[in-house]
Amino acid sequence: MVKKRRVPSVSDTIFGKPPRLPKNLLGLPTQKKKDIRRAFTKTQQNEILYQQDGKCAKCHEKLDPRATEFDHKKPWASGGRTIKRNGRALCANCHKKISHEARLKQVDKKRKPRNTNPFL
Repeated sequence: MVKKRRVPSVSDTIFGKPPRLPKNLLGLPTQKKKDIRRAFTKTQQNEILYQQDGKCAKCHEKLDPRATEFDHKKPWASGGRTIKRNGRALCANCHKKISHEARLKQVDKKRKPRNTNPFL
């Protein structure tokens, strides 16, 4: 089955309907495809722990391998890839602090500035 292309008609040109362009030609930013794997594999986790000598990346305390949390340096939601270079091992407390700070930054960006002058 052959898909037919729509040919612009005379009325389209008279009434000023622009031809449809693919989204990437419209000047809109194209979003990078996210990495399929969000979680680090067991091999990656072991390599990250070995690189950090079994210590937390933030507070440098000795980590229990069973209670270690792995984090993306550049967030996965922002296009960070799930690779060793982008990973770090953290204790639970440091991971909570880092995640909380990141969420606060996102909220502050979305928040509208307050109008300090009540007469405007």
